[in-house]
Amino acid sequence: MRLPTITRRLGLRARITIAFAIGALLLSALLSATTWALTRENLLNQREDSATVIVYQNARIIRARVTPDTDKQALVSSLSTPLGSRPVLYYDDEFVSLTPEFGQDALPSAVRTQVLAGQPVRMRYDLRGQMQLVVGIPIPSVDAAYFEIISLDDLESTLEALGVSLVGASLLTTIAGAILGAWASRRALRPLAGVSTAATALAAGRLDTRLEASEDRDLRPISASFNDMAQSLQDRIERDARFAREG
Repeated sequence: MRLPTITRRLGLRARITIAFAIGALLLSALLSATTWALTRENLLNQREDSATVIVYQNARIIRARVTPDTDKQALVSSLSTPLGSRPVLYYDDEFVSLTPEFGQDALPSAVRTQVLAGQPVRMRYDLRGQMQLVVGIPIPSVDAAYFEIISLDDLESTLEALGVSLVGASLLTTIAGAILGAWASRRALRPLAGVSTAATALAAGRLDTRLEASEDRDLRPISASFNDMAQSLQDRIERDARFAREG
């Protein structure tokens, strides 16, 4: 398979550097994506668990306090809810909320149906372009149901900041990989530079040019082969010179 033209035009040192940079980029991108996904899932699960505990506590309060004569709006207002949470009470065939925009219509129909059928529900969903968590608890003993719509905006902002940090870390890792690749390529190609210098000297007539024996077992055969070639070339030229003198 032929390499792309731009790759063939690059020197070996540049290709090694690029290979290190690409490898560092791919590895850091994989680690960053995995870290972000695991962190997101853990944060969402923690938020859902803590929200569910609070919703059950409020549902117990409603079960203990609600009566046909209860001021439902005041009862909902008295509930302890975290910042960004919107309570919705269903009682006496009526949905009661603190703000109209977070009332019955803000609840997914599937959630309303399941909760009113007696099944607790916890679900993430998109509401007007914003991620929300809804937790619904049936209260069959008083023929009621309680819902809370919890905004996940702050969590999304945290995840966005984490994503930016991970992208920055990936870029720094890529740069570090390129620097490491440049250093490794210089170190790896240094013996070949010595071979090139020796070959140039040999071609210029310095027949006694030899390479020092390398301690690297991978480079040792190259040094030995070059020295054997140089010795053979020197012997041949000297033989030809003697033959010319004797003739």
